[in-house]
Amino acid sequence: MNTLTAQAGRCNTKYPIILLHGIGYRDDMFIKASWGRIPDALCAEGAQVFLGGLDACNSHENNAAKLKLRVESIISETGVEKVNLLAHSKGGLEARYLISKLAMGAKVASLTTVCTPHRGTAVADLIVGDIPDRAGLVRFNWLRVLAQKLGFMTFDLIARIIGDKSPEAAMAMKQLTCAYMDEFNKAVPDVQGVYYQSYGTTMKSPSDDPVFAASYSLLLLENAGENDGMVPVESCQWGKFRGLIAKSDPTHGISHADMVDYRGGWIKGVDIPQVYVGIVEELKQMGF
Repeated sequence: MNTLTAQAGRCNTKYPIILLHGIGYRDDMFIKASWGRIPDALCAEGAQVFLGGLDACNSHENNAAKLKLRVESIISETGVEKVNLLAHSKGGLEARYLISKLAMGAKVASLTTVCTPHRGTAVADLIVGDIPDRAGLVRFNWLRVLAQKLGFMTFDLIARIIGDKSPEAAMAMKQLTCAYMDEFNKAVPDVQGVYYQSYGTTMKSPSDDPVFAASYSLLLLENAGENDGMVPVESCQWGKFRGLIAKSDPTHGISHADMVDYRGGWIKGVDIPQVYVGIVEELKQMGF
């Protein structure tokens, strides 16, 4: 499904919403929807919602080029002047590249990023070999190199199976490293006239999400501080930082993938789709 619409409500923004997923997802996956129940929740409150159509494993440059065509198509279809981009994880970096390097600032009203690694993540550093395996995740160096190569090949294969035509898993991961993002941020400045804001989440313990337990612990070991299992709090901040979602809950945290509703509501005390309803409602109130 590429578009969802409704007539009126809390999320009836001036400009349409385009949802941009992160690495490993596609909008047309049969097994697992890239945004879970979130598009339907936004639609029910009046939002006009489109999906970005990004590849699962590709470079910022290639995905931004695809996104440019998508934005132009949506503007042509709807007759609006601009769009609002709402991105999770790596999708936020591709949105920034689109706005800054592909001269699309005049067609983007706002960019909201959620759990986006604007300053990289040590998880990517470990995978590509930029930092040593202090946690002993892979005991021997030659075995780690083999695991990395097989991992990228496997990711490329999976990406092809789910729809990517020319996946670049190794490049996609490299572009999430701290060193790469340091250079990216120098080369990809914000564009005046576009409203940039960001949100993050944190896990409180490895038990919050077993899928991210190891990476959560790795980031703590690397002194990255509070994190969502993939992205440190410091890294997720860009533009106006709106804070950490459900930070006040002392008993349970929210993992990186929880913010695309991948568990379908199995989070104590937090309704993820309604979090996004709140975000979009505020965009409407700000005139976007």
